[in-house]
Amino acid sequence: MPLGHSEILPLHGHPAGSLGHYAHTARSYIRNLARRLSPSRAILVILSILAFYVLTTSLAHDDNGMDSRSPSSSKNSGSSKGNNHPESQMSLKERKLREEHERMMIEWDSRSNYRTDLAEVGTSRISSYPASLFTTSSDRDHPASSLSSNSKYIPVTAVILSWKRKEGAKTVVAHLRKYPFIKEILIWNNNPEVVIAASEFTDRAKDSDSNNNNNGNATVSAEAANGWPSIIVFNSVANLHDFSKYTTCSLAKYDHCYIQDDDWINLSLDSLYTLFIDHPNSLVTSTIPAMYAQQRTWMFQNAQVGLHTGFSWLGAGSFMPKSAVFNFLLQLGGSNLWKERVQLSDLFFSLWRNQYPIVLSHALAPLDQSSSWSGRIDQWSVVYEHMTDAIVRITTVLSGLGLVNGSPHRVGAKSDFETEEETPLFKDRHTRSSCANDKCLFQTNVDMFPAPDQVKWSVEPHSRDIHAHEARFKALDYPSPEFVAMHTYHYSVDQDLSTCWHSYHALARGDFFGLQFVLPLLDLGANVNSIEIWSTLDSTLQVLESNMLIKASVDGDEWMTCRGQVERTQGSVRFTDVSCTDVGKNVGIQLDTRGIQYLRFEMTDKVTSPIEICGIRVGDMLL
Repeated sequence: MPLGHSEILPLHGHPAGSLGHYAHTARSYIRNLARRLSPSRAILVILSILAFYVLTTSLAHDDNGMDSRSPSSSKNSGSSKGNNHPESQMSLKERKLREEHERMMIEWDSRSNYRTDLAEVGTSRISSYPASLFTTSSDRDHPASSLSSNSKYIPVTAVILSWKRKEGAKTVVAHLRKYPFIKEILIWNNNPEVVIAASEFTDRAKDSDSNNNNNGNATVSAEAANGWPSIIVFNSVANLHDFSKYTTCSLAKYDHCYIQDDDWINLSLDSLYTLFIDHPNSLVTSTIPAMYAQQRTWMFQNAQVGLHTGFSWLGAGSFMPKSAVFNFLLQLGGSNLWKERVQLSDLFFSLWRNQYPIVLSHALAPLDQSSSWSGRIDQWSVVYEHMTDAIVRITTVLSGLGLVNGSPHRVGAKSDFETEEETPLFKDRHTRSSCANDKCLFQTNVDMFPAPDQVKWSVEPHSRDIHAHEARFKALDYPSPEFVAMHTYHYSVDQDLSTCWHSYHALARGDFFGLQFVLPLLDLGANVNSIEIWSTLDSTLQVLESNMLIKASVDGDEWMTCRGQVERTQGSVRFTDVSCTDVGKNVGIQLDTRGIQYLRFEMTDKVTSPIEICGIRVGDMLL
């Protein structure tokens, strides 16, 4: 069953008064009576039940056949049941309602998780980051250290895994070359039946750049200003599956890798990169909202042994330090994993970091996925089997159990795993999604999902069941798949006022939602003189109008309180003439002053019900 869909259960029982109803009642009566009989009569009872079952099944079949006749046949037989029976009509109504619900959920699931406008958006999208941030005069001679040592703008090597989808890989490469922080592209071809040359990717990228210019975009693309990133293709003699991502990253020229498969396009790459450069030592990934909701049940915590880890898929786009890849290869070398396990390394990497991954939940654009591994019938059984192996092994190592003969890891392997949780701690991470225009990130401290430490992962071998672990999470106050599909985070900033983020929880004083822009506002070309926030809930509009402070920041640490004129409109609250003041320093600045990169909308008092945000406009930029 796809994530985000409701399971439609069959209707049980028979209409009251029907022969099927009486047969079902009789069978239940005989079963209860049989429990009271002595063992000596057990065989006779069983034979009686079998004989009665044959009879009642036949009668029930006749009853169903009579119910399915036409009205005229029912009249001729003297029956008043048939299709005109009120409860039969109710069952039909329920079935239609369920079918409609299922259809609606399929639409919402597709809407929240995927973009269907790749042809329109993908060809015109380019990076907001200027190429000058990643280029110096020494770039040619010293490519790995071309940026100043104190620059936060980090050059990256992209690693693309290709498997029987060469056209998909070409599309991905053409897209990545629009981003100036991608300085090198390494492509690993896992299909030994096909040889790929680096020259095959140049024409597609140039065509993409030409399309941007033909669309009337006056901005010079990153590639034209910065020169094409180098491309190297490795043609494998065998299919190494996921393992090749990590060996290829280890060959990267730069200290950080961006890893992606050839069956996705990530239209939020600037947003993901912005989050990454704030946390360059972390694993920063993208996934769709339905999978994000699932991954929140795949977080494992046990403070007693220093376990604090989580699983995340990497194939839709992930930034990571190369040092983490080297450490993972060391961990693999110290294990006794057999070939099939090593080939599916993605199911081990994020868990063995022993850190919670930083994950953006937003819509993605799927490419051709006809030859994907995830299309296998037994995909989920393989996923759970390998994840269980991964988490059992790290738990065993951290707990100090089994580090003798027969250990899943070598003696001393505990030093290969982090034991301190990295900062910012999970509870201090507030970035949830990317804006649809890829110029900002949506932030809130109101997490609709339970925190990882609310469910403890056992160190006892007999208690290590991931399915039971999931169930313990979902037994808490956990949003349903339907809720996630219809009210996910990125609906607040998807440039569509008909979709809305719902906070799920009521907000306390000091709780907030807000924005982090990929660059300071004026660098994005935004004419910032007002802010407008939309909602369909009158209670939310009331909160926005009278129970909220606007704050602004240059760095996300020190905040200035803002004031402005407030106007309530039909479905929105508008703030004009906004000015901000640093109370501690008594310094006043205008919102459109260069350097403002963060906005926060903070509650001044407790809110009694959850809020709903359908859209945000900052100046002339609808988010």
